[in-house]
Amino acid sequence: MDIKRAAIVAAGMLLLAGCATAPPKTSKQLRIVTTIGVLADWARQVGGDRVEVTSLLSGNESPHTYEIRPADVKTIADARILFRVGLGMEEWLDPAIENSGNKRLVIVDASAGVNDVIADVDHQAKSEARSQKPEVRTSESESLAPNPQPLAPASGNPHIWLDPEYAKNGIENLVRELVKLDPKGESLYLNHEAAYFVQLDSLSAAIVAGFSGLSDKRLITYHDAWPYFARRFGLDIVATIEPIPGQEPSAKQLARMVDLIRYERIRVVTTEPQLPSALPDMLARETGVKVLVLNPLESQGGYIAALGASANALINSLR
Repeated sequence: MDIKRAAIVAAGMLLLAGCATAPPKTSKQLRIVTTIGVLADWARQVGGDRVEVTSLLSGNESPHTYEIRPADVKTIADARILFRVGLGMEEWLDPAIENSGNKRLVIVDASAGVNDVIADVDHQAKSEARSQKPEVRTSESESLAPNPQPLAPASGNPHIWLDPEYAKNGIENLVRELVKLDPKGESLYLNHEAAYFVQLDSLSAAIVAGFSGLSDKRLITYHDAWPYFARRFGLDIVATIEPIPGQEPSAKQLARMVDLIRYERIRVVTTEPQLPSALPDMLARETGVKVLVLNPLESQGGYIAALGASANALINSLR
């Protein structure tokens, strides 16, 4: 079963589960505010009609550099649950939470409980082996991108939602709080959670099958958003273009990136719509590498369909 078909079948399964347990809409819905659309989709999938969900980000902004608005503070003030990624990604939230004056707000981190967080160390050396190659040798301060290393859960790369197994972790965290706040909805929440986990398993199996026939799974990313996805599905992210979120590489780093692409014969560079830059296209002109636009925040049509579409696009580019 291909990834797109798996997503469609899984969506139908969740619809059936919802029909069996969903109550009529009520004015006593729990209000959930999320930071990104992916988390909003998870909340709607498991919460059904018992929750009212709002996402602060639409999907066109970078969650690393988002600037809070007065309307966001009002949204937080009216919410019962704040569902965020954690791992320091939403530091801009702290003043808004304080200014909201919402003493009843329950904060749920999707990353809580993840015990093998990947280090967020874009500025360190990729690896000793690669740094020894004269064509692409880099100093510690002029890195391209590292292989990820485990860190304590308090910090690290926050893009855990791009691994379907960690999606389960985040959903479990949310459902646990939903049951505490709304015990009457426990059966619905748990049924929806179980049905959605079946969908996630189907998605993962389809992605594994799609990548299994590829002989070269190496790529370069513009922003270090995909290491969890890569680790789960056996990809090799050779380098990352952007040394720090929001900061473009120096001319020296860019020249070394060109050398790396040529030396390693990398065929694919990914970029993101939230990060407008001419650099990936310049690398394409210089080296002939393919540029693939992937949106790690895409939730249109649902998380499963969006991640499946990204996986399909990457599989086709690496063929």
